[in-house]
Amino acid sequence: MKTNIFRPKNLFMIFLGNTTMALGIVMFVLPNELMTGGTTGLSLIIDHYLHLPISVFVFIFNFIMFLLGALILGFDFALTTLISTFYYPFILYPIALGFFQNISSLSTITDDRMLSSIFGGLFIGFSLGIVIRCGASTGGMDIPPLILNKKFGLPVSVMLYVFDFLILIGQ
Repeated sequence: MKTNIFRPKNLFMIFLGNTTMALGIVMFVLPNELMTGGTTGLSLIIDHYLHLPISVFVFIFNFIMFLLGALILGFDFALTTLISTFYYPFILYPIALGFFQNISSLSTITDDRMLSSIFGGLFIGFSLGIVIRCGASTGGMDIPPLILNKKFGLPVSVMLYVFDFLILIGQ
């Protein structure tokens, strides 16, 4: 049975997931200058070795991943990913991230890097799980694991770990 991604409950959960991700990044990742996986982490590597500006790489990579997702995973997936892309990630300055960054008390929750790593990971993992469970994506590096799952049956969570592990090792 196919779920309707555009039901109000699913759209609400996609926005909740993206908001939670932005909150975790503002509260734990950015203030403590933690390394990150995903497209942002990949862009840091590309910038270091090829001197391609982070924003340019993120735009190109997200665009390519969006097209691949649309072709392989379908139009509904592409549309919900587009919603997430405009709401959270890094191409257009994100609504949720921008909002939370303007609340200075959020960035002073803790300066303990270990605690920030744990809670940042929990926030990001929880929010990514919500978005993917709704049949959507936050864009970028979420899409290759979803494609591998559809084509080869590989578990999304394992593939996310593999890609993020490789990106973090690269940093």
